[in-house]
Amino acid sequence: MRTAKKAEKSQRQDIPLAPPLDTIGRKYHARMRTIHAASDSLSEGVVVPALREAIVEGVLAPGSRLSEVQVARQLNVSRTPMREAFAQLEREGLVTVLPRIGAFVRSVSVRDVEEIYTVRAALECLAVQLAADRIAALGRAQLDDVVSVMEVAVAANDPASYVDALDRFYTVVMTIADNRTLQESHAALIGPVRRVRRIAMARGGRMRASFEQSVRIRDAIVNHDPRVQDLMREQLQGACKAALDVLNHVE
Repeated sequence: MRTAKKAEKSQRQDIPLAPPLDTIGRKYHARMRTIHAASDSLSEGVVVPALREAIVEGVLAPGSRLSEVQVARQLNVSRTPMREAFAQLEREGLVTVLPRIGAFVRSVSVRDVEEIYTVRAALECLAVQLAADRIAALGRAQLDDVVSVMEVAVAANDPASYVDALDRFYTVVMTIADNRTLQESHAALIGPVRRVRRIAMARGGRMRASFEQSVRIRDAIVNHDPRVQDLMREQLQGACKAALDVLNHVE
């Protein structure tokens, strides 16, 4: 028993820890200083993306209270952009704001997972179909590039890098699909989707299964395969089951 506990402790130590909130905040401040982000407000450019990342990566645990004063200090901003940021994150399903009480990191429920994947199926099955109809040389090159990055992450057994690459995979698919309304609808789910995606990757074998199915989806898009929507649906069903298995095991 002692050996098993020691092995379990060692295994946990091998998992890279997410950076603290103040480190995440400095990253987005640096981006704000670039030309492309110069027009963003502190809420849009720093507070929202930093808190979104911290919630998705588990730096801020479900149920944690988000103090305006403490968060503003950690992110090196005034309290002015905090309420606007909390309201945005509440719309994304990441935060719950209680009047006269405060903001809290929202827990992920079984219903959340089921609803997110239902909506994803509608949006992403349409996206891969449009991508298959509209794929050109540039799109093929972009898909090949991101699939190569995903393969490296799988070989290295690096779930965090894999999930980042998988995010890029879907971004490329949406770009190839070239439907602004679809892109905007999908972008509105970005926080909850990434959070649930990371939960799903905690299930053993899920990363490899996800990669192999993503390759099939890539091939179907490039070859204009009429089964592309079925392949996307299979991917989402597997991801949904993995996330539910993790949540049910925790509960």
